[in-house]
Amino acid sequence: MNAPAVRRPGRAVAFAVMARVGLLEPVLAVVFPSRCPACAAPLAHPSRGPLCGGCWASLPVHRGPACGCGLSLAEAAGGTCGRCRRGLTPFRAGASLGPFTGSLRSLLHELKFRGRRRVATRLAEVMLGRDEVRRILTPGAVLVPVPLHPRRRRERGFNQAELLAEELARRTGLAVAGVLVRRKDTAAQTGLSGAARRANVAGAFAARGRGRIAGRVAVLVDDVFTTGATVMACARVLSAAGAAEVRVLTAARVA
Repeated sequence: MNAPAVRRPGRAVAFAVMARVGLLEPVLAVVFPSRCPACAAPLAHPSRGPLCGGCWASLPVHRGPACGCGLSLAEAAGGTCGRCRRGLTPFRAGASLGPFTGSLRSLLHELKFRGRRRVATRLAEVMLGRDEVRRILTPGAVLVPVPLHPRRRRERGFNQAELLAEELARRTGLAVAGVLVRRKDTAAQTGLSGAARRANVAGAFAARGRGRIAGRVAVLVDDVFTTGATVMACARVLSAAGAAEVRVLTAARVA
């Protein structure tokens, strides 16, 4: 008679046990050594990556006065940027964590180009630690991620704006509404001038399921605000679809 097979704990169980007793991080650091993409320091806590502890603690954040649209200003700017003074901003308010530089730039590249989806989880936590971000996310607002074209979504496997919106929603209780669609497979915006970016996204977006935002505050969510061509095009579509007010929230903003 054959002896009953001995069931060994699976890998997931083993990792759970090691995590409980504090052994997981040291083991991962030895078995899967990796370095911080921002400063190249070895990661002592790989499961909390991709940045090292120092770079997480020193993410660049906006300091000083800012326009209501979220653009950082010099003290002498009078509190309003030129675009807002001329009535050219199609959204009511904006905010971002910090400038698109240093470790924040590295972090967003890890999310967008290397598929490190867990970045969105910790990034949402850090963003919600900022007063200016929390002011954007008022009760009853709806989070609307900037969409990718279906072809690009299939190639990448995810939409980084959608991941960030979902993590923000999980922590605030706000709803996510995928009401925007990208109907034109536009060229990449990288390297284009402001005018070229605006022309590139002209007519690229449309709204569906308008009832989800009609009469409500719509908070447009994206990873980076560069020239604003994309978010402004999206904001105009949301306003035309009946949103009572449009706000913009991004992880980073190019100065």
